[in-house]
Amino acid sequence: MKCPQCGSENREGVKFCEECGEKIEITCPKCGTKTTPGKKFCGECGHKLAKPEDNLDKASELDYSKPQSYTPQFLADRIIKTRTSIEGERKRVTVLFLDVANYTGMSEKLDPEEVHEIMDGAFKILMEEIHKVEGTINQFTGDGVMALFGAPLAHEGHAQRACYASLAIQDSIRVYGKKIRQKYGVDFRVRIGLNTGSVVVGAIGDDLRMDYTAIGDTTNMAARMESMADPGSILLTGHTQGLAKEYFQFKDLGKLPVKGKKQPQHVYELLSASTAVTRLDASVAKGLTRYIGRRSEIDTLLKSYEKTLAGSGQVVGIIGEAGVGKSRLIYELRNQLPGENVYLEGRCLQYGGSSPFLPLLDILRFLGDVQEGDSADVIKKRITEKIEKFDEKLLSVIPAFQDILSPPADDESWHKLEPKEKRTRTFEAIRDVLIRLSQDRPLVLVIDDLHWTDKTSEEFLDYFIGWLTNTRILLLLVYRPEYTHPWGSRSYYDQIRLDQLSSQTSAELIHSILPGKEVVPEITNLILSRAAGNPLFMEELTKTLLENGSIKKTDHQYILSVRPSDVHVPDSVQGIIAARMDRLEDQIKRTMQVASVIGRDFAYRILQIITGTKEELKSYLLNLQNLEFIYEKSLFPELEYIFRHALTQEVAYSSILLQKRKELHERIGLAIEQIYGERLEEFLDTLAYHYSRSENFEKAYHYTILSGDKAIGKHSAWEALGCYKEALNALNGLPDSAKKQKRQMEIFHLIIVPVIILGFPEESLTLLEEGKNLAKKLGDVKSLMRFYVNMGTYYSNRGPHIYIESHEAFHITK
Repeated sequence: MKCPQCGSENREGVKFCEECGEKIEITCPKCGTKTTPGKKFCGECGHKLAKPEDNLDKASELDYSKPQSYTPQFLADRIIKTRTSIEGERKRVTVLFLDVANYTGMSEKLDPEEVHEIMDGAFKILMEEIHKVEGTINQFTGDGVMALFGAPLAHEGHAQRACYASLAIQDSIRVYGKKIRQKYGVDFRVRIGLNTGSVVVGAIGDDLRMDYTAIGDTTNMAARMESMADPGSILLTGHTQGLAKEYFQFKDLGKLPVKGKKQPQHVYELLSASTAVTRLDASVAKGLTRYIGRRSEIDTLLKSYEKTLAGSGQVVGIIGEAGVGKSRLIYELRNQLPGENVYLEGRCLQYGGSSPFLPLLDILRFLGDVQEGDSADVIKKRITEKIEKFDEKLLSVIPAFQDILSPPADDESWHKLEPKEKRTRTFEAIRDVLIRLSQDRPLVLVIDDLHWTDKTSEEFLDYFIGWLTNTRILLLLVYRPEYTHPWGSRSYYDQIRLDQLSSQTSAELIHSILPGKEVVPEITNLILSRAAGNPLFMEELTKTLLENGSIKKTDHQYILSVRPSDVHVPDSVQGIIAARMDRLEDQIKRTMQVASVIGRDFAYRILQIITGTKEELKSYLLNLQNLEFIYEKSLFPELEYIFRHALTQEVAYSSILLQKRKELHERIGLAIEQIYGERLEEFLDTLAYHYSRSENFEKAYHYTILSGDKAIGKHSAWEALGCYKEALNALNGLPDSAKKQKRQMEIFHLIIVPVIILGFPEESLTLLEEGKNLAKKLGDVKSLMRFYVNMGTYYSNRGPHIYIESHEAFHITK
């Protein structure tokens, strides 16, 4: 078995190279799943796997002169299907030029057949990485390729995709080059150049060959960047860097002379992807309308920040109904904060109420310098190293951080603590690190969608707020009006309620959505009367009227093309979004509905399994992106999308019949099990959420129990109690049987643990009585006594029935 890093032969079955220590694994080129060498097919998607050395030893069967031969089928089908609408169209693209450094020297040294083998293996790498982000290879040269991103299929993020592909190519070629060096004794490196500009797409043949006309020096500048690049590097123009600068790290090389250009040109070297690329909030990453109004709210927040700078910590609640602009306000504030600060943001999820510390996980990962998907050993090591480097006085927080991010903690003494003590120390650990962080720079801490928070996080916030008075921390809590909390009486708590925009401000917003021309008063009055000043409502309604042709553009104006009385615009955001959905093609609408059941964020692989489509699915998602229902959230490490607004997802979800929802929830659970089978521990809460909303009562019972046990292990009694109650509900869906009754009794025993920890909350008596009645029915005296004991504890401080219950318990004992 050959090592993909150094090419050394290893014994079969080893996981790491015995020569260089590199991990030996194969990545499926179709779905990205990693597996050990020796397997013939991918266990996730069934794709035939190539051996690591195949790129060297197997001759190519592709004809590089025919695009149809090397273009993936899903991409080919989309191009052919849409070619009539894109031929003759002007498109903004990013062009990639690549060639092999010192190709002539290599060709002189090696036999032509050997050169062919080397280039064939390299071309396969290039095709895989370029097609992965839906770029198209327009031309193969003897020693390189020319690729387009954004044509013939348009992509707003074409510069970003080109940069991702370029980095991935260089990473893969570095590994490939080491094998070439060992086998042939020559260096193998490539140079890449990028430039962004315009092209006009010409005719597209049945064989996918595309004619295009470059506007200006679009392609020439990309070729010049490639020729100027050092072997193994990526150079790009200012045009491309300007579009991708928020997603990547660059080295500014300044203005350099470029062949064919009279003036020196600004050139950059692409170094790496930014660590923050998948953390961006996709709903504000692109397509935002001009921010109108909210000046007084921004000023209030800035005043709170000024108090924070002076060492007086502040808590501000930002309250408003869905769509009123709470998250946008935070976005605008962040851009206006003066000076240096540390900004950390966590978000609650609609289905995350049973996941302890959910809105704090991203914050803790940042503080611990770990990434989602890191192994347990890596997480623990990085947490320890980061804390030691940050402040040695904080070493005591390491076990708590490890226990949250990668349980169990390494410290044996941690496991001997009582749950209540662990909870207290965990709260103290998070508090100490955040306060210490604020001593270097002011800390702005945001918790979004707090109305969906889990109980443990809520209790931590209540605890944490009590320590803010003399800190440089501004805590911003964003939630809807229905959420209530216990900290409103604090002197350093302020509240901002976002109401609807005024008529004047709303009119300004409408004009910003319809830019460049006069908007007739008839349109403004119609939108104001139907949207009621909600920014989201107005944005969605205006786009709806544009899409259905009710608003048309003339040379100088936007006009209403029908009578206002004939425009059946819904009176609520539910109607607006639902009406837009109804105008979608059937398959696109169904795709959107299925995605809404997965959640606001949804992975492409899960959606692909549920819909049973592949080539068509990406087209449907592209359509939804263009209509701004969804955005692409991340390309790496996995393709993910997000609904632009949580409300859009909620409306799409509510439009599905109940029975259909249940079926989809079950299929989503099955898909998660299939895709993430080797790390289901990470998805217990998600699986419990989906199966408990399905009719697969067996799996709902299974995962809610596991989720509850996990919550108990994290000292989150409220979440555990909720999970165990869901498990009881799941069992109610099963036919009566002795097995079912036994399971119910087991759950009632499990419930006693969180009930005791929580000090017997109100609902505990009902649960204990249900357990008692079941024990009586089964004649289970031992269980019956346990319920009586705990009921006696409950009654000792609450009720007049203690004598009756104790008397019956005594009688049974006797």
